[in-house]
Amino acid sequence: MDDEEIAPAFRDSDGLDAAQPNSPSATPGSLEPTDLDGALTDSSPPPFASEMENSPSSSAEGFRRFKDDEGKFKESLASDEQGLLSLYEAAHVAFNGEDILDEAMEFATKNLESIILNHKGSSSSKKHVEFSLSLPVWKCVPRTLARHSIDIYSQHENACHEQTVILKLAKLDFNMVQKFHKQELHQLSLWWASLETTTKFPYAKDRLAESYFWINAVYFEPVYQLGRIILLKFGCVITLLDDTYDNFGNYKELELLTETIQRLDISGLEILSGTMKGVYQIIINLFEDIEQELTRSGLSTFGIDYCKEQFKKLCRSFLAESRWRTKGEVPNLEDYLEDAHVTSSYFFHCPASFLGMGAEVGTKEAYEWVTNETNKMVIAASLICRIQNDIRSHMFERNRKHVASAVECYMKEHDVSQEDAIVVLWEEISKSWKTMIKEYEKPTPFPAIVTDRVLNFARLISVMYRKGDAFTHPHLLKEQIASLFANPVPL
Repeated sequence: MDDEEIAPAFRDSDGLDAAQPNSPSATPGSLEPTDLDGALTDSSPPPFASEMENSPSSSAEGFRRFKDDEGKFKESLASDEQGLLSLYEAAHVAFNGEDILDEAMEFATKNLESIILNHKGSSSSKKHVEFSLSLPVWKCVPRTLARHSIDIYSQHENACHEQTVILKLAKLDFNMVQKFHKQELHQLSLWWASLETTTKFPYAKDRLAESYFWINAVYFEPVYQLGRIILLKFGCVITLLDDTYDNFGNYKELELLTETIQRLDISGLEILSGTMKGVYQIIINLFEDIEQELTRSGLSTFGIDYCKEQFKKLCRSFLAESRWRTKGEVPNLEDYLEDAHVTSSYFFHCPASFLGMGAEVGTKEAYEWVTNETNKMVIAASLICRIQNDIRSHMFERNRKHVASAVECYMKEHDVSQEDAIVVLWEEISKSWKTMIKEYEKPTPFPAIVTDRVLNFARLISVMYRKGDAFTHPHLLKEQIASLFANPVPL
């Protein structure tokens, strides 16, 4: 992995000192959108902010003071745009069973949509409300939120000197990190081209830029460059593998490939031939290269063993889906989602994301936690990924021979329409988010940057599938990729 040319001094430096007032030495990219909110607005905190400021688990009962005698949210709040936005954002940080926050969500959403329809304020204000309705803060990845916040605050008029300085600092910070990412992406494109996948495996998706966007959502900070490089390479190879199971091999070929992958050693090359041999060669080379890179970087390699076991499980689940497709089976939703815990690939990608992050993250406790098959946080992220993917790609996939989606499984099992099935599945996504939040709040023996990885894996799905299946239809992501990696913020 030749990343030595990618701005090493910037990668390892403390960067812009004191970018966050409470941080003695902040790295480039660490000026959070929430810091921008406090610095660039003159108004007092919205009325709901204090209810959730300490942690997501702050008592939902505090919201009752915003209700009238009939138990409804006060109509005086209906025209308060900032208050509604605050209520809307707070309502996303809920546990299962907190009905008052569900009511708050419905009230805030309805009135914000009404405000958009009858908007008389600035265009930037309307744009911000529209963005929030599609990507609330809790479900948005940091860099996408940062770019949006900078663009919105750049349109504010009558800013004081302090606000102007902080906004300029945020712009400089964003552009510095963007330049770093651009160099990194260039180096990765050379690696991807060297594999000649478009020639050797023409059936597979060529999605390097989209994959980099995906990885950047997990961690964008320059200090985690090695982690991004490792995760990007794994992600590209798993896309190739997924397309091989979906679009190329017959069942017997895939069964042999799966059996061989259970070895993950060079002897498997003697068993396979043709395309399957080429795919397997890339897999074993990648694991070997990553282990060598970790050693060169002075990092522990024991996490590789956890990743290998999850990789083997992933391929077994890919094969199970292939069997369903070959036989034309439509499993019940429970069986489908049980397999989807694995085929989402999150039980592999989450531990793989730890590999290049250093000793603080790559501990035995962290790997044991994240690969535990009962881990509710990873399961929730996996379900968010699989179900939202299925909802967005359902119509496209049903027009070609493909394994039944969660939509089809529910439709057949309960004899309901596609529309009714999708309503139920969106509710499952909502429940999974609430489970995610509850698990995120629980104390762990490792730093928050461990659980942050899992949270960001869930967040990226909200961005990737906001308008459709952006991985299958990359034009849906073109504008966002350009804003993060090509177009700097105007100073």
